[in-house]
Parts: sequence; C-alpha cells; structure tokens
Amino acid sequence: MKKVLIWGPAALIFAVIFYFNREYGILIGTSLIFILSFITERDKIWAWIPALAISWPWVYAAKDIYSSYNVLKYSFYGVSLFPIAAWPTLLMVMYFLIFVRINGRSRWSRWLKFSTIYSIGIIFFEYLGYNYAGVHLDFGTVYAGWPILNIFHGPWWMQAAYFLNGIVFCGIIAFFSDRKLTWNYISQQVREKFSTDAD
Repeated sequence: MKKVLIWGPAALIFAVIFYFNREYGILIGTSLIFILSFITERDKIWAWIPALAISWPWVYAAKDIYSSYNVLKYSFYGVSLFPIAAWPTLLMVMYFLIFVRINGRSRWSRWLKFSTIYSIGIIFFEYLGYNYAGVHLDFGTVYAGWPILNIFHGPWWMQAAYFLNGIVFCGIIAFFSDRKLTWNYISQQVREKFSTDAD
C-alpha cells in the first residue's frame, strides 16, 4: 500500500507533464523513478550500478546516431538526454515490476525467463514509441526496419545491441540478485561490524 501511495502520484505527475511536453515528462519521470527507488526499493538499488554501466557506454558509443531524434532534442555534451535517461530506467523498471515476481529452478532458467520477457518488452516499447508516440531517429529513415511491426530502423549491430544490453543486465540480475548484495544486508553487516568493534 505504501508503494502505491508513493508511486501513484508520481505516475500521475509524469503523465500530466508528458502530455504537455514529452521531453520534460521523460526527464522528470526517469528522475522520479531514480529518486523513489531509494525509498521503496532499497533492497534493489544496487542494480542501478550494472544498469548504468551497461547502458551509458552504449549510449556514448552510439551518440552520433542518438543525436538524430526527431522530437527529443535535449542533449548533454553532445549526447541525447533521452537514451541517457531511458535506457537504465527501463532496465530498472523491468527489474522492480516484473523480474522480482519470476521464479526459476536455477539461475540459468531465471536468466532465460528474464531475457525472454525483456526481449518482448523492448519490442513492445519500440512499437509504441515509433508507431504511436511518433519518436524516431532521423538516422534510421534509410533502414526499412522490421516488417509488419515497423520498428528497429537501424543497422543490424544497433538492433543486436538493443537486445544484448538487456540480456546482459538480465544475467546479472538472475545470478547476483541475492540478499548478500542488497542495501539492507550491507547496512546490517556494517552495523554489526561497528557494534562488535565497539564492544
């Protein structure tokens, strides 16, 4: 219930701002997710590290391509703010909302399930973004994209990276989302250490 009371108003704020200005909406929405995750998802915030480590080098490597968004023009040192904010946030939202609800007999099976769901999710969001929100890269106009769905207008290596980034993140979550790596566990160990030293 606490999470609903926190995330509900945040989602409403995002929706209202996004309706009037997509760029501000995306930037504020991703900022809210980042900040609120430290309040409601403290046992999972460690995953921001791999999410950022995977997505930001990719965004920087492809910055010339990402600079050609048709509607999202804000940038930081020549790198579009949209993928900077959207990539790690998408990975973390899938972890918060979906991956934590999936079980598997082994970490390998969890990785497979996570990766399958991520792949479906990236296709779904790409479809909505391109065909309904009207967001596309001018760079991609020379590429036909996927038939029927009309998505992923880019070279093969860029399409591969879209899936590979998420699959690598899914592997990290599947193999390392253990309590020993969470904020609560680390905090408890630190407190116990200081308590022992004090005695």
